[in-house]
Amino acid sequence: MYLYRFEALIEDRTVPIVILASDDEKAFRLVDTELQKFYVKKPDVKELFMYEKKKISQSGGYVLDVEVLSKR
Repeated sequence: MYLYRFEALIEDRTVPIVILASDDEKAFRLVDTELQKFYVKKPDVKELFMYEKKKISQSGGYVLDVEVLSKR
């Protein structure tokens, strides 16, 4: 299993998305699924970036500092 960190450009903001999946294809599909579950109406994603992919054995994580991420 892998832990993925995505960033989606939605309207005028960047939204971090963290996904646990067995491969890249499933991870990208899960991004759409999670966006549909989170928002009442699925937003128009202008761009989607996969920033990190970590193999997970027993533990792992990401720091999501919105101020730092917004300066990229």
